[in-house]
Amino acid sequence: MSNISDDLPPFGEAPADGGAEKNDPVAERLRQHEANLLFSAVPPEVLAAAGPDLRKKVDDIPVEIEVVIGRARVSVAELMRVDPGHSFRLDSRFGGPVELLVNGRLIGHGEIVADADDNVIGVRMIRIAG
Repeated sequence: MSNISDDLPPFGEAPADGGAEKNDPVAERLRQHEANLLFSAVPPEVLAAAGPDLRKKVDDIPVEIEVVIGRARVSVAELMRVDPGHSFRLDSRFGGPVELLVNGRLIGHGEIVADADDNVIGVRMIRIAG
């Protein structure tokens, strides 16, 4: 498995094409990679000196949580034949752990739970990614 940084130019260098379109996934990965490098370089004492004001601001940042129950790989031809009622066989078993992603990054695994009172489903965290 390759690291995301294997595909990216060194920090601070522009992509070979001189810049990418707004919707270019490679350009988006580059922006995320550079942001990760910037934030990982902040010394803990600097963060501590920022105090509770920084914590209050950070606490309000919205994040998106995704639950991945499985994946399927199909050909374009098969996808073109899909109609209502078609089923895709996923690479996971019913009742097995699901992946929890925050802003696209794996943070752990969970199990699907149901709340019969509210008629909703949720995810119970069972393992945090290390």
